[in-house]
Amino acid sequence: MPHSNRCWWIPLVVAWFSVTSATAADSAKKLNLLVITADDLNADSGGWNGSKLGATPNLDAFAEKSHRFVNSHVTVPICQPGRSALMTGRVPHRNGALGFNPVRRDVPTLPEILRDQGYYTAVIAKAAHMAPPEKFPWHATGDQALGKQPARFGEKFREMLASAAKDQKPFFINANICDPHRPFLKDPGNRAKPDDAAHGARVYEPEEVSVPPFLEDIPRVREEVAQYYSSVSRFDVAFGLVMKELTDAGRDADTVVVFMSDHGMSFPFSKATVYVNGTSSPVLIRIPGMKQPQSRPEFVSSVDVMPSLLELLEVKPPAGMDGRSWLPLLTGKRQPDRDFVVTHVNTVSSGKSFAQRCVRTKDRSLMFHPWVGGKDRFRVEAMSGLSFAAMNSSTDAKVQARVRQLVDGETLMLFDTAADPTERKNLIHDPRYANDLAELSKRLLQHMKKTNDPQMNAFKAAMESLPRGTEAPPSSFASPESQARFDTDE
Repeated sequence: MPHSNRCWWIPLVVAWFSVTSATAADSAKKLNLLVITADDLNADSGGWNGSKLGATPNLDAFAEKSHRFVNSHVTVPICQPGRSALMTGRVPHRNGALGFNPVRRDVPTLPEILRDQGYYTAVIAKAAHMAPPEKFPWHATGDQALGKQPARFGEKFREMLASAAKDQKPFFINANICDPHRPFLKDPGNRAKPDDAAHGARVYEPEEVSVPPFLEDIPRVREEVAQYYSSVSRFDVAFGLVMKELTDAGRDADTVVVFMSDHGMSFPFSKATVYVNGTSSPVLIRIPGMKQPQSRPEFVSSVDVMPSLLELLEVKPPAGMDGRSWLPLLTGKRQPDRDFVVTHVNTVSSGKSFAQRCVRTKDRSLMFHPWVGGKDRFRVEAMSGLSFAAMNSSTDAKVQARVRQLVDGETLMLFDTAADPTERKNLIHDPRYANDLAELSKRLLQHMKKTNDPQMNAFKAAMESLPRGTEAPPSSFASPESQARFDTDE
């Protein structure tokens, strides 16, 4: 990064933030990096982002002193491909990890780059979901079992801090807290002790919680939501212990701390879907010497995290990333195309392909589901608990319509999220939204062309198949003139 483009916080730490020498003494002056993730935490489950349940006091305290990217979405709302996108800065069809498969060996990863820069690299939990191992060269790993045991999680983090200090290296630690992933705390079907121990978390009863509006407020759903929020509370206990260890080690003043969820909660219409609750994952970032915390409204993606952090650490970014740094936004600069975001699903944990794409703006979303009409109805791990079973067995016509929307789907779906924030009414054939359809389809096609998306031709065919009067006017996919416009718009 050219020195003339340094961001505002660099002068605050320039006396000790030297990256011009490879000696151990100079390496110790580099900023450290701590990336904390929650597993299956919905965007609105924290008090700082709207929840009234009080399940996240530690996260809320951190949010008060952090910059917030409130319109951040993960590129992929599934664990392994989502982490692959985060750690490569590339969308899945450009890093190779379409589902639960490894990234390509020619794609640089964040731990590779930082280790080459002299960083001590370590991960707690989720290491198996970052593959192949040689592309994720951690100096140390913490077992997956620690992810739901806050005290042991904190102890492992303390050990890693001590190892980095002993080696006189700056550190990059990826601390992956495994709550509130299924099985939930106090789920009667959970036999995975000690995962079912509260560890100081608050245990919620069904009557205490509010059912998120994208779900149906029926008894079994409410029961499972209470279990989920109990697990959210246990996540917060672990988060608080990690932050305490960082402070006790004296490293809070020279460590960049990033927090995000890997995707939404493990319920229908969330995890493993491109619905808003599947992909929304606000980013919180605390930077040493930062000015007044900002809440940024621009749309950003998880593929932007790696280029942003590399710019902050003054490390040269690798070629080929799809993301771009959002750090200039914190200095008041404008960036083009920050009023929309594109999200993806390809292969799910079962190994089946349920390809999905979505382009999303402040008050509209266009979804493409090429799996519709295939041999399989939609089925993912997030539908394995009480909630989907209760919805599926309901005799209520509205609930049954919601089930059909999920499991049968429609190839193209357009939502007015200002009027319909839970994305229930498909407006794809409503002529009043023809201009929205034209604009959103144009943006999605541009993204597909730019990234060489294998679903591009299927999307063009789906758009061309719309009945006259409902397709993007004039047809953006049939005329040579419009195709030329797409080519020049790239």
